[in-house]
Amino acid sequence: MKAFGLTGNIGCGKSTVATLLSKYPDVMIIDCDQIAKEIISSGFHKEEINSILGANIFASGNADFKVIANIIFGDPKKKKLLEELLHPFVWDVIEKKVRVIGNQKICIVESAIIYETRSEDKFTVVIVATCNPEEQLRRIRENRTMNNVQIQARIAQQFPSSYKEARTQFVIHTDCSLDQLKERVKDLHHKLKQKRGGEV
Repeated sequence: MKAFGLTGNIGCGKSTVATLLSKYPDVMIIDCDQIAKEIISSGFHKEEINSILGANIFASGNADFKVIANIIFGDPKKKKLLEELLHPFVWDVIEKKVRVIGNQKICIVESAIIYETRSEDKFTVVIVATCNPEEQLRRIRENRTMNNVQIQARIAQQFPSSYKEARTQFVIHTDCSLDQLKERVKDLHHKLKQKRGGEV
């Protein structure tokens, strides 16, 4: 698949990097989380999802993603089962999008769990957004309404950043000012163009 992966643990700046990259006209960001939410919201897999989660997450008529998050980040087994249900459908959508735009733009697939789902080989290369642990925790506490137990549960379900950094040469450190990060993303964009240009 002619696409780059973009990953990073919670609070490490993955979404900010994606936003900055999306400003380049030759870049297309494909958001795995958004695709998964659209698949859930469609209701086509309502019975399977409720069965896995052990709760009616469509009780109000629409999927309650806050309830889903509370369940899966408190129960790794349910999280894994939900991912196993959704991932084939998510990847089908991704691959179709890449086929349509892959020769016209740099396709970047944003996902927090590329390494956790052993999906790294699907990509030309994986970009890892990272920062130091202190900054990571500061961002999570500042920007998300989660208590310490919820924060630690999220972190525990992701591979360490060091594991991901060791498996790619495309690491972008986000513990810097926004202006500095823009320059780092500019350099990353240049490298992606070079890498894409070398694809057969």
